[in-house]
Amino acid sequence: MVRTYLLPLAALVSMQTGFAQSSVEWSNATASGNGCPIGTSIVTVTPGGDEIAWTFDTFGFNLSRGPATASLFCRLSASARIKKGLYLGRLTQEMTYGATKSARGSSLSVGAQSRFFGKNLPELIQEYPDGIEFDSPLQSAASSFDLEPKLESEFFCDLPNPVGLFQSTLSAAGRVTGSGTAALNIQGQNVTLRAITTWLDCSKV
Repeated sequence: MVRTYLLPLAALVSMQTGFAQSSVEWSNATASGNGCPIGTSIVTVTPGGDEIAWTFDTFGFNLSRGPATASLFCRLSASARIKKGLYLGRLTQEMTYGATKSARGSSLSVGAQSRFFGKNLPELIQEYPDGIEFDSPLQSAASSFDLEPKLESEFFCDLPNPVGLFQSTLSAAGRVTGSGTAALNIQGQNVTLRAITTWLDCSKV
């Protein structure tokens, strides 16, 4: 999906051309942690506001000649203002990354735990244990949560432009021993985390 807006993470992410035409207006996007130093991330939003994504230039590691370990995290947050007359039907988190590891003497994992308007998504984690070789310059994983229409419509439809938070913790870990190798963020494939929302019309409940 083409993303048409790019800006530094520290800037306000209020990127829709007009809230009347958008499902969601995003603002106050932040990222903090040892895996995302200031100035190494960008935020993108689709024109209708249904999707927001963080892309990290330096969220990764390259381990060899063990013993050696790496542990990274990045806490994400953004405020969402919802167009009146819509309620949340589905929430999806999607992660893309590139990684490689040797079959022996290495392990690697990458994952995310997210919530939106206080609702938790299933944990998204990809693990590559010792004994398994892995080499992919572009890998993706996703988890979705379908919400109960009656409960969601009762919450969203009675509020004028509901406001809530998307929050997520992105994490990665690696370990090598002996001649093992493990690397995340390879061949220019930066780690990206997307939040994808599906909105339904309150008048059709």
